[in-house]
Amino acid sequence: MSQSGNVVDLRKRQASVPRRAPPSTRPTLFGEPPSRKTPLRVRRRKLRLAIAFFLLLLLLFCVWGISYVSYLPRYSIQSISVVGASQVSPQLISSYAETILDDGSHHLISRKNIFFYPRAVIERDIVAEFPRIKSANLSRATLFSTVLTITVEERQSFALWCSDDSEVTCYSMDENGFIFAQAPQIPGTLPIAQTQYIFEGGITTPTDPIGQSFVPAHLPGLVALLQSLGQAGFSARGVSVVSDQDFSVPLTAGYFVKASFGEDPDTLTRNLQLILSSDSLRGNEQNIEYVDLRFGDHVYYKLKGQAEATSTASQ
Repeated sequence: MSQSGNVVDLRKRQASVPRRAPPSTRPTLFGEPPSRKTPLRVRRRKLRLAIAFFLLLLLLFCVWGISYVSYLPRYSIQSISVVGASQVSPQLISSYAETILDDGSHHLISRKNIFFYPRAVIERDIVAEFPRIKSANLSRATLFSTVLTITVEERQSFALWCSDDSEVTCYSMDENGFIFAQAPQIPGTLPIAQTQYIFEGGITTPTDPIGQSFVPAHLPGLVALLQSLGQAGFSARGVSVVSDQDFSVPLTAGYFVKASFGEDPDTLTRNLQLILSSDSLRGNEQNIEYVDLRFGDHVYYKLKGQAEATSTASQ
């Protein structure tokens, strides 16, 4: 502090005196400043987080409870029965369905639960696993029944598909052209259980035809042609697919007819009748090798030991 005359300078003294801390930051007895009051926005955020955490715990508990209840025996499939199977073993079908229900893994919801079992998967996989089975339907007698019933429909043999090798291996085929089983037969001969028609060709892998379909897009037209020929008095043995466009129909008379996919069956039958009634072929059917109907009214034919000839199918 300096003094000049009667004037006293107090600035240096005031500067040396420390300022008092604000009440909010002033140290307390324990050395920490008192905390400010939490803002309302922060309290609300903490409350929402607490509620969300509680709801999450509640959800997890509910999920665990549902999972636990789904495995209880009273809500689980205890047995499987199979109805409608004659050619396929019912025990084999039920065992296969059991492997789908119990795949060795612990799922969140039991696959054997009577309310949540994979019905569509089992129905689809049974048809895929057993080619002879056309359809499968799963059901239970009552709401809380623990017995699962599998009702199957087996495919019926409509015709045979035979390979063109020396062993003459034949397979059963349904009305849609689906090949589903090997037909019983004696090696080197046609099958013991004869059917109305025998088809050849039209399969991508002839060595393993089961599960494939015989020209499904053209089969209805081929069957219609065979029926039309039969009604006209021509006994057809079946169809042999030659290419993507052409096929041949062997007749019991000893010759075969060449034709193309997409042709009208009645028109082909009529053209065959007309060409056989011509002067060159009337009464000479036993010497015919083939008749080619692939070119509309312009028909080609071949007699045994002779060159191919042509004629016009006309009224």
